[in-house]
Amino acid sequence: MSAYSVRRRAVLLAGLATATLTAACEDKRIKQLDTGITRDSAISVIAHDLKPGARPDSFPNVYFRERFLVAGKNFEVLYFTPDNDKLPPPTGGKPRPIDSIPFKKLTPIVFVNNTLIGRGWKFWDSAATANKIEVHKHG
Repeated sequence: MSAYSVRRRAVLLAGLATATLTAACEDKRIKQLDTGITRDSAISVIAHDLKPGARPDSFPNVYFRERFLVAGKNFEVLYFTPDNDKLPPPTGGKPRPIDSIPFKKLTPIVFVNNTLIGRGWKFWDSAATANKIEVHKHG
């Protein structure tokens, strides 16, 4: 075996391991979200594991959301955590600290005109760049 062949296999194995770990880290509810479903349907899917006695919430299991109007299209991004964290409410007139959970632990779910167009940071980074939307640093 040549050194090139061994190196090539090592790189291939490292790539496969990374892809496997990335897929394993994604929440099962996020995997159930299909492109083209409505926002309400997506919220029903991610709200599936609500704890008994949870308070009524129009965006259950959504850490926070952002909205953008670009070229007549309404972009909405719901940031989801596998642990169902919620953004803390403002206290004492101070703004809410949206970075109390690192952005890399959040999964963006992206909608245009209430239809799911994609999920995950790779997708959101690409869509945001194409539409000149500033994205939170998550690396």
